[in-house]
Amino acid sequence: MKIEMNDRARKILISIIAGLLGNLLAYLSSLLTPLQPQVTFDFSHLATFFVAIAFGPVYGLITGAIGAIYPYFEFAVSGIYGPWYGLAIIFGKAMTGFVCGLLRDNLPTFLAVTLSYIPESLYTLGFLQVMNCVLPAGVITWDMISGILMEGWVEVIIFSFIIEMVVRRRIMETAVLMLEIFIIMLLVHKQFIESLLVLLLITLTTLVLFEIIKPLLKKRYPGPADGNDDPRP
Repeated sequence: MKIEMNDRARKILISIIAGLLGNLLAYLSSLLTPLQPQVTFDFSHLATFFVAIAFGPVYGLITGAIGAIYPYFEFAVSGIYGPWYGLAIIFGKAMTGFVCGLLRDNLPTFLAVTLSYIPESLYTLGFLQVMNCVLPAGVITWDMISGILMEGWVEVIIFSFIIEMVVRRRIMETAVLMLEIFIIMLLVHKQFIESLLVLLLITLTTLVLFEIIKPLLKKRYPGPADGNDDPRP
């Protein structure tokens, strides 16, 4: 039995699936890079940016919000922020997806992805300052604040290169290779085999995410099938 779906329903469904894959990316990346208990790398925004660039602001917002579920439970419910204050994590990630979708038609993909993180980074800084007043003294340190902001910007810059390459060249292998090199450079585990397994799972998840988004990316940025030429003027 074939289920007929209109374009809007299909995009919503894809956004939800991408958000769920974003949670998987967040979990796997946290295993690879435990910087501090409250500071780890979080690759959930890779899904957010893919959807925001492909579909626009509303769908980017949906994916960002859903992709924030694991970080919310990790850093808020099980972390220091608590379940109520921690809802700010979901709002911040949804905001980035929305802003990225707004910028996609007016800026190159690289800049749209990069600049869309500015509101969330400022919002995060303000949120941490509020938490510094609410939580006991010494719980929020400047090292923690700078670590959270730095890891966020490193992720976004890497993601902007990956998504720009995917959109412009259709060379997913290159994008995945960049992601692998980035992760390998940041590996801190001594258990190399376990880290390699997690790395392969991240690569597989990224490939699945791209295959889900690819048909609609082709509609927005049509190009040659071999992917050797730039599909955009």
